[in-house]
Amino acid sequence: MLPLDLFGSRTVCVAVAVGFAFMVGYYGLPFLMSLYLQELRGYSALGTGAAFLPMMLVGAVLTPFSARLVERVGARALVIGGLVSMMAGLMVIASLPVTVPVADLALLMALVGLAGPLVMPPIMGLLLQAVPTRRAGVASGVFNTGRQVGGAIAIAVFGSLVADRATFVHGLRVSLLIASVVSLASAGVSLVLKPAVHRKGAVP
Repeated sequence: MLPLDLFGSRTVCVAVAVGFAFMVGYYGLPFLMSLYLQELRGYSALGTGAAFLPMMLVGAVLTPFSARLVERVGARALVIGGLVSMMAGLMVIASLPVTVPVADLALLMALVGLAGPLVMPPIMGLLLQAVPTRRAGVASGVFNTGRQVGGAIAIAVFGSLVADRATFVHGLRVSLLIASVVSLASAGVSLVLKPAVHRKGAVP
């Protein structure tokens, strides 16, 4: 069912890898911070949700401008910039003391939220340009499967690292550092991206 020659395109391979890596941080951070805020800081579910507002609002505000940003600076620059922003946010949060003001934490999580509009629309555009029209649905399916697998693996791995309350903080830091390294690695891989020229009937 899956045409393996689809992966003969460097852009397709990089796009799937970026989608996977993006979800490791974008799913992993809310999962970890939700546990941290409720279990260690004593926040209610409503208070915890409020701490994520800056992260969510950044994505909601900037997403409509993604196309204009691509035209201005290019898709590759946006993807790399978004992944580096995510990496920086995750790394800084991992280094913070457990008593950090939640307001500061919320602002730092916005760096991860910034990656949403900077990474996802451009990388999806590059992916669809890199495949024939008849394979757009298959390519999208592979991309979204990679994203979901990335999120699922992140939650499974990070969940195991913070499962023991006695070592929760250590597990939290290790999890955030893993996510930041994955983001940085995918930013490095994204350096090979080039704007794809659509050629009907062939994978570039």
